[in-house]
Amino acid sequence: MKREDAQLIRRCLKGDEKSYEKLLQKYRGPVFSICLRMVRNRDDAEDLAQDVFIKIFNILDRYNPSFPFSSWLYRITSNLCIDFLRKNKRTVFSMDNPVSGDDGDFERQFPSGDIGPEKEVELKEEMVILENAIQSLPEHYRMIVLLRHQEHLSYDEISETLGIPLGTVKARIHRARKMIVDFFRNQRNGSMPVDEGSRNDL
Repeated sequence: MKREDAQLIRRCLKGDEKSYEKLLQKYRGPVFSICLRMVRNRDDAEDLAQDVFIKIFNILDRYNPSFPFSSWLYRITSNLCIDFLRKNKRTVFSMDNPVSGDDGDFERQFPSGDIGPEKEVELKEEMVILENAIQSLPEHYRMIVLLRHQEHLSYDEISETLGIPLGTVKARIHRARKMIVDFFRNQRNGSMPVDEGSRNDL
C-alpha cells in the first residue's frame, strides 16, 4: 500500500489528474468517517473532509515518502477537526436524535440480530451511551480512540500519525477508556460525569 500511494503521489506531483482522483477515492471514505465521528454533523464533516484534501493537494510536495501517506493524511485530518471543534464548541451528541437526510428526518436504526426485544432495547441503550461517551471525550482523546478502534491503527502508527510519544498514546488510550467506563457508570446512576482535569494534555 505504501508503494502504491508513493506511485500515485509521484504522478500527482507531475500533474496527473487521474492519480489525484484515485488518491481521493481511496481515502475520501476514511477521512469523511473520522470527520463525521469527530464533529457529528454531516455538512460540517463534508466541509472538513473537503478542506483536508484541498490542503493535502496544496502541500503534497512537502510529503515525506519515508512515512506512510495515510499517517500524514490522518494527522492533517486530526489537526483540522480539533481546530474546528475548539472554534465551534459542540454539545454532546445523542444517537437518539433523528438524522437529517435529503428526504427529511428519520430515526436511527440499530441491527437487531436474533435477540429478543428486551435485549435489543438494552443493546441500543448501551450503543447510545457508548457513542455519547466517545463524543464527551476531549478532542485529542476522541481522535486517538477513533484512530485506534475505527481505523484500527496500532499504537506505533497513532504515535507516528499524531506526532506524539508512544507513551502518551498509551496513557491517553488508557485514560479515555477509564473516562468511557466512568461515563457508563454515571449514566446508569443518573448523573453526568464531570472531569475537567482530563481536558489537560498529558
